[in-house]
Parts: sequence; C-alpha cells; structure tokens
Amino acid sequence: MNSLTVKILAALVSILMITTICTQVYYYLHDKHDTEEAVLATVNEDIVFDGIIVRDESVVTYNGGGVLDYKYADGSKVSMNSTVAEVFPSENAIYARKRIAEIDAEIEQLEKAQDPATTNYAEPDALISGMKSGYNDLLESVENRDFDRIPDIRSRIALNSNMYSVITGTQSDFSDAIATLKSERSKLMDLATEPSDAIKADKTGYFVSYADGYESQLKTSDVNKLTESDIRDVIKGEVDPPANAIGKTFDSYNCKIVGIVKADSRIADDADVSLKLNSSRTIYNCKVDSVKNNGDNMIVVLDCDRVDQTMVDSRVLSAKLIFDEYQGIKIPRSALRFRGDEKGVYVILGKDISFKKINVIYEGDDFVLSENTSDEEYLLLYDQILLEVVSNKDVSVSSEAERLSSE
Repeated sequence: MNSLTVKILAALVSILMITTICTQVYYYLHDKHDTEEAVLATVNEDIVFDGIIVRDESVVTYNGGGVLDYKYADGSKVSMNSTVAEVFPSENAIYARKRIAEIDAEIEQLEKAQDPATTNYAEPDALISGMKSGYNDLLESVENRDFDRIPDIRSRIALNSNMYSVITGTQSDFSDAIATLKSERSKLMDLATEPSDAIKADKTGYFVSYADGYESQLKTSDVNKLTESDIRDVIKGEVDPPANAIGKTFDSYNCKIVGIVKADSRIADDADVSLKLNSSRTIYNCKVDSVKNNGDNMIVVLDCDRVDQTMVDSRVLSAKLIFDEYQGIKIPRSALRFRGDEKGVYVILGKDISFKKINVIYEGDDFVLSENTSDEEYLLLYDQILLEVVSNKDVSVSSEAERLSSE
C-alpha cells in the first residue's frame, strides 16, 4: 500500500471520528429533557396557634423577708396546710441543706455498692444491662424534657457502675470516696440553718411558683368575652405581678386555652383537636369549646384536662393544632398528564419515555403527593419525571405495547 493511500485512509478515519464526536455533542446539547426526580415528601396540615392559658387562680403572697426554697415542682398537687415554700436567711443556707441531702444519698449508694450482702448476688451481665437501660432512660428524659427523672436515673446508673467495679475487681471498696464526702458534709453543717418560716397552702389545689398579674383579670367564665386585642395584650405581658406574690394556686387541672388562628373550616364547636407546644414534644388532646370568627382570623377556645410542668411554665403558649400528616411522592402539578381516564406522569429512563400512573393522596397548591408503592405501573421513588409536554410519538414502543397487551 503506497503512502498516498495511507494518507487518504487516515484522513477518512479522522473525518469519521470528528463527525461521530460532533454528533454525540450535538445530541447531548439538544436532546436534554426537563426532569425532576421523584422523592418522598411529608406534609403536615398544622395550624399556627398563638394563645394564652386561662384558669381560675388565687395568688399566694408572703410579706416577710428572706430567700424562698420551693418544696414542689410547678404544677404539683398540694393539700391544704402543706408547706409550699420554706424561708431561709440566705441562698447559702439553701445550698448547704440540699448538698447535704445529696451527700447522704451518695454515701448510702456507695456503702450499698461495696456491701458483700449486695455484691455477692450481683451478676455482671445484669449490671451492664442495667447501665444500658439507664442511659436509654436518660436520653428519653432529655428528649421529652422530663428533667425531674434525671437525678434518680443518674443514681441508678452510678449504683450499677460502682457494683460492677467491685465485683470485677476494678475497685476494692469506696472508703476514700466516702471519707471525702463525710468531710465535705461536716464543713457544710454550720451553713445549713433551719428555715425561719414556712409558707403553707391555704387550700387543696395545684401550685405554681410565680404570678404574672393576670390571675385576677382572666377567669374561665369570661373567656368568650376576650377579643383578639385582649389576647394579644396578654401575650405582650404588660401587667406587673401583684406585690409580695410568691406563687399561685388553682383548683382544677382543667383549663381553657384561648388562641388566634387563621380561619379554617376544620375547627368547629365540639371538634376534637390535638395541640403541640413548640417547646415540647407532648401532644395535648383538647376539645373545641367555642369558635368566634373575626375576619381572616378566628378566636378559638379549647378545653384541656391535663396539667404538667410545661403547661404551667408560662401564661402564653406558642403551639400548633395538629391535623393529618401525609407522606408520599411529590409531583409538580405542571407534570400531571392524562391518558384516557388514567392520571399520571411521563418518566424517562435513558431515551425511553413511558407513562406511569399515580394515586393522589394529597393535593397542595402547586404539587400533589402520590402513594409510595412498589407497583411498576405506578410512579416509583427516584423515577425521572418529565416536566415537558410529551407527544405519542415520543413514548417508547415497548411501553405502549405492554399497556395494550395488559388491556
């Protein structure tokens, strides 16, 4: 083969390669489709609820001096003449008494952990299981904001851990630790003076260690008279608490929750609703006592028959009314298509375009949610949804043949 022939062949091969590359680039640039990946989405039909809590409350006052040590957590039930607070000359005295109580509990725990009557019958696996259970309870308490349980859980974890150290030989006993605690206790005894006075409940009810000044202004019998302006004024909290107020009591755990929401037909008299405070994961089951339309807004009065520390932490609450929750594959409305009586979308895989049915479970303003299924005839997770208009000639032959054969 002469050199001229080689040169001609080489030129032809080069031209062919360049043509192929240019063709691929052309189709890459001009054969793109406007798509959106099918992904899961969750829609909560929650309604923002800004409101206030109304109870029939009585202010507890104290005219003496000193520092108060409250004996009950807010929202606790107290009986008549029970001591709700003790009065001390200083905060140091309160600290010393509380620390001494903690030291006594720690010493008792350490003595139990090294006592042969206890350790001789303990199994290492059971102690490890107890520690794991304690850590799970601790995480659950923090997550649920149930902080009152934490000291007891920590004590249980420490006891299991200390006993494990003794029976495995890591620690012979806790004599040094006990001696250190006893020395600390001895130094605190001089500060731990007796209370100078005690404040007692004048009736049976529920006690809260603060007063905000609305105790005499807000009564359950008057909730239906409250205007939107009244509610917003209370939310602003521009009233001073009563002089010498150290807390308040209320007779019943039932309360009225009065709030402002956007007008919504789902909120009606006697309807059962769920309320979730933004500061807690707890769901409160309430009943709609009354609804008053006020233009674009509604004033809603809820009956709630539950009391806990979260519900008494503040007069004002920021919450949501919880309605249905939907989870499905999110589809833009612009991608919805019809094939006969079937509603669906077109999807693309490679160059093949096919029609996939959808089962709408929720309709939003500019999207719908379709049921998440494994049925190949329906839209599946991660399918590439075509957003552009598709003509019949674009649909893959195999897909259309499968449809006709199934019919």
